Amino acid sequence: MLTKLALAVVLAAAAAPTQVKHWTAAGAQVVQRGHGYCWTGSLADARPDAWRCFLGKNEIEDPCFSGAGSYVTCPDGTPDSHDALRLQLTKPLPRSQTNPPGDPTRRPPWVIVTTGGAYCYRVTGATDERAGRALTYECAGASALAGSPNRTRPVWTVNLLPTATSKHYVTTAVRSAWW
Repeated sequence: MLTKLALAVVLAAAAAPTQVKHWTAAGAQVVQRGHGYCWTGSLADARPDAWRCFLGKNEIEDPCFSGAGSYVTCPDGTPDSHDALRLQLTKPLPRSQTNPPGDPTRRPPWVIVTTGGAYCYRVTGATDERAGRALTYECAGASALAGSPNRTRPVWTVNLLPTATSKHYVTTAVRSAWW
């Protein structure tokens, strides 16, 4: 039986180094349009151009990225699909509420993609607790992540709860992290 440390070493040796990626609105394919406003910096992404916004009256979009003009662009789907929602602003961006300047990669990523192909999105609202730990990322399907990635090696690792009924976390390698 492999210990968690041995498993992490095996995973790290078997995978390519984790890719650090930055989502940009350049080249985004707008697949949806709407109206709304942003009221604070993003909770999902620490970038200073990332916002937490309302689409319509009550649907939260986070993150959305500011560009030139009177709209923000919000990723829609997986970050590498480059599909996007263009949100026409009904109020100016609250520049006094922007995230602080600096390297956003010093904070947790907005999306983690595991080497198994799961896309895991940072939880920004009320969090759930499973197997004794608070979930920090919800993944496609019923899997989830707890904590932040361990970045001490070229291949990052993170604690994965494989299913909604799993009782134990396993260590998995991170293919890419998105800001």
